[in-house]
Formats: sequence, C-alpha cells, structure tokens
Amino acid sequence: MFGAIIGDIVGSVYEVREAKAKKQGKYVSYSERIKILNPKTHLFKKDCTFTDDTVLSMAIFDAVKHDKDYAKYLKIYGKQELERNHKCLMPSRFGSCFIMWLNGNFDGTSYGNGSAMRVSAIGECFDTLEQVEKQAYLSSIPTHNNIDAINCAIAVSGAIFIAKNKGTKQQIKSYVENKLNIKLDYCLEDLQKTYIFTSKAIGSVPQAIFCFLQSNSFEDCLRKSISIGGDSDTIAAIACSIAESFYGIDKKLINKAKKYLPNEFIEILN
Repeated sequence: MFGAIIGDIVGSVYEVREAKAKKQGKYVSYSERIKILNPKTHLFKKDCTFTDDTVLSMAIFDAVKHDKDYAKYLKIYGKQELERNHKCLMPSRFGSCFIMWLNGNFDGTSYGNGSAMRVSAIGECFDTLEQVEKQAYLSSIPTHNNIDAINCAIAVSGAIFIAKNKGTKQQIKSYVENKLNIKLDYCLEDLQKTYIFTSKAIGSVPQAIFCFLQSNSFEDCLRKSISIGGDSDTIAAIACSIAESFYGIDKKLINKAKKYLPNEFIEILN
C-alpha cells in the first residue's frame, strides 16, 4: 500500500506542473523532467499532498479487509473526502465524473487509469493469481466498466502479485504484455522527451509498468516514473505499487509519507 501512497504524494506536485503545461498546449521540457533523477533532488516537498489515488487505494484496502463491496467503500471514502475538503475550503481531489458517480449521476464507464491506480491492496492481499484477477475486475467495474480500464487494473494487480511471490521482471513483463496485448518496448529517454499527459488507462498504465521494469530500486522506480511526466502522481503510484512488492521500501520513506496523511488513514494502514 505505501508504494502507491508514496508515488502519489511525491508525484502530486509534478502532476500539477504537467497539467498546467497541457492546458497551455505545451509539455514540460526534457531538462526539467529529468531533474528528479538527481539523487540530491528532494522527493517530499512542502506542497506535496495525497490525492484521489491514495483516498481510493485506501477504500479498496478497507473493502478487502471487510466484505469486498467495492462500490460501497469507494462511496464511503469518496464522500468523506468531499466533506473533508469542504471543511478545509479545499478544491476537490476528484475528477468531475467520479463526483457525478458518487451522486448517482454517472454510469461508471470511465476508460481512465483510476481503477488501476487503486488496486495495490488486491495484488498484495489475495493468495492466487485467479483471485487477484477476479477481485481487480470487481473493483474496477463500479466506476471503470470499460475493457481497457478493467484490463489495466488486472495487469497492475497481477504484476504486484507476481512480484510479491518472487517472480522475475521478465515474468511480470510477459504477463502484462499478454493481458494488455501490447509490447512494453518503450525507450525511457524518448518518454522523458515526448510523453504527453493523458489519464486514459491504456495510454498511461503500460508506461508506468515500463518505468518499474527499468528501475533498480524502489527509489529509482519512483524517480524514473516521475521523470516521464504526464499524469505523474498516478504513474508513480502504479509503478511504485509494483516496486514495493519487488524491492521493499525504506522505512524512512514510509515515515515521511505518513506526515502527509490524515490520522484515520495511518491507523488503518498500521
């Protein structure tokens, strides 16, 4: 769970930068993107925050712990977050379609990366790949009942499961390529130079998994996944959710991330 949360928090400030550039019809320069690769560049900044990625990952985790009614827990956590933001006079962390779904005004057919970003608990908590794939499907359909979104959620949770069970990167790569019918044959430098912001599942999840495959440690995965730009918090959350199971995480990073979380999240995670 903390892999996704750390990726989300650290990536949050970069996602804002990328989104602003997109609105202006631009993208962030290669030289700016790769600054994060410098080990001296601090990961946790004052204006970092957890986003919907963390909130909904917590919802899925809580659902797994209890009765697996994913729609129920997504709505509980979603409405609690809206209330928290209202009290703090903060803008919503959620997209307009998710808010419409919370209010019963959207049929949940999103093709975005939202269901893939929140499935880390499923990959971690179930005992067989068949169970993981079934639960990833069930967790996706309330809000993302779209074939690309569903398959991406399954691919991420399956990759986490394989990593947790000491699988190799080649096994993870083959599994994901088979599930998504796509080749993870990107060039990291090309992505850093030319990748453009998209929240579509099929346009961001494979790139996130590729960044994990190119990494050599959890922190390296975190930095590389942010370095390609785009929907940075979600790409980092996905890549780092796999990296957590594959490499483990330094407790110092976990303790830093906890400082950004509300107490109720920390209690559940503990």
